[in-house]
Amino acid sequence: MENIGSLNVFMIVAETRSFVGAGEVLGISSSAVGKAMARLEKRLGVRLFHRSTRSIAITAEGTMFLERCRRIFAEIEAAEQELSQTLAAPRGRLRVSLPLAGMLFMPAITKFMHAFPDVSIDLDFTDRLVDVIEEGFDAVVRTGDISDSRLMMRTLGKFSHHVVGAKEYFDRFGIPEKPQDLSAHACLHHKYPSSGKARTLASET
Repeated sequence: MENIGSLNVFMIVAETRSFVGAGEVLGISSSAVGKAMARLEKRLGVRLFHRSTRSIAITAEGTMFLERCRRIFAEIEAAEQELSQTLAAPRGRLRVSLPLAGMLFMPAITKFMHAFPDVSIDLDFTDRLVDVIEEGFDAVVRTGDISDSRLMMRTLGKFSHHVVGAKEYFDRFGIPEKPQDLSAHACLHHKYPSSGKARTLASET
């Protein structure tokens, strides 16, 4: 970064043809400008300016170096503009992990794709607990509490559990009136992806 700074000083001196004028532009003393040019010339091993008591003039080597510096700073400016445009309009690849029921998010994902056409979405559908950082995910949608302090969490919504079943089943076995009644019914148990164990009736009551 120090080298970039000295190149900037050199360009301003070349444009103003004056250490005093360059100092006014940069907000430093003409002495500081002169010392910066002396250090730059020493590092490059060439004379960039002819100096006299009244004026300075750029050398042939200085003219050649000036053109290269202008291209360097033009590239820096172009890189800054490109970065600003990227921040203003998102683009690139977005890797997201969704639960197997994540197809429910497709309407929202479709709207996102229409709003940000330069973003390529890579969707991974799984109920297992993924390692967000190690597996390279940008975002993960899961239920429950966050357990990794390195991650940021935002609530997308809330849900509740309901006891459901086919009408034919309830006609045959009756409708449970309280949680304890479930022990006498053929229930489908949720399996925890972290442990592989099925949710017990005790946890449901």
